[in-house]
Amino acid sequence: MKKRVSLSVDEETIKKIDSLIDGNLILSRSSAVEKILKKYIIERKAAVILAGGDPEKLFIKEMGIYRPLVPVGKKTLIEDIVLKCRESGFSNILIIGHSAVISKIYEVLGRGEKYNVDITYLGETKTIGSAKTLELARNNIKGDFLFLPCDHYFDFDLKNLYEFHLAHNGIVTLGVHTGTGFDWNTSVVVMDGYKIIDYEEFPKKPKTHLISVFIGFMKSDIFDYIPPGDVAWSLQENIFSKLAKEGKLIGYPISGNWINVHTKKDVEKILKLKKS
Repeated sequence: MKKRVSLSVDEETIKKIDSLIDGNLILSRSSAVEKILKKYIIERKAAVILAGGDPEKLFIKEMGIYRPLVPVGKKTLIEDIVLKCRESGFSNILIIGHSAVISKIYEVLGRGEKYNVDITYLGETKTIGSAKTLELARNNIKGDFLFLPCDHYFDFDLKNLYEFHLAHNGIVTLGVHTGTGFDWNTSVVVMDGYKIIDYEEFPKKPKTHLISVFIGFMKSDIFDYIPPGDVAWSLQENIFSKLAKEGKLIGYPISGNWINVHTKKDVEKILKLKKS
C-alpha cells in the first residue's frame, strides 16, 4: 500500500528530478522520486549476466555479431534478458565479460536508465573459467542473486524459480529442462526429488534427459567454492558437481522454452517461437 508524504527540496534538485520524467517508464514527478528512493534506499535484488570467456567464441561469424546482440524481434537478445530480469524484480544488474563484448553491450544498454534498471559493467582480463568470471562480482553481491548467461533465450517464469530457490536449502538452484533427445551438447543432470545428485558437463553417454539450462539462483556462499588467484575454475566442471555430491545443488523443472544461441539457425528458432 502506498502512502502520500511531503518533501521539501531546493529548486535545483526539483529540476534534476523532473529530468527523469521520460513519458514512458517515468510519467510524473512522484514516480521519479519513487524511482530514486528505490534505487538508493530499498535493497535491490541482483542479477549477474555472464559474458566472459574468449570473445571470439561469442561471435557469430555468419551474422557478423556477438551472440547477446542478435535481434530477437524488435529487441536484441541482451535487451530481452535485461527486461525479463526487471520484470521479475531484479533491477541491480551486473554484466561481466571481456571488454570487446561488454563495450558492444554498453552501446545498446548504457547504464540501464531506459530499462528502469541499474547496470554495472565488470571487465574480465583473463579467460580462466566461468567461476572466475563470476568471482569478479563478489564485492557487488549481498545475499541470493540471479545468474544467467548473455546468450540464452528463455520464456519461463523467473519468479517461480526464485521462490523455489528460497524454499529449499541449496547453495545453487538450477533450472532443469526435460528434453526428448540428446541433440543439445550441454549439461545433463540426475535428480532425486528436487536435489541434483549428479551433474555432468558434455557427457559422452548421457544418463538422463534432464538438461541444466545454466540459469538459476545462488547464495553468496558460492564464492567460498572459488579458489583465489589465477586458477582455472569453472562453475559447470568444478563447482556444480561438488555441490551435487554435497546435496547442495537444487533442480527446478521449468515450464517453457529455452534456446542456447550459437548460430543463425538458433536465432531463427527464437523468431519462430515468438510468432507462434
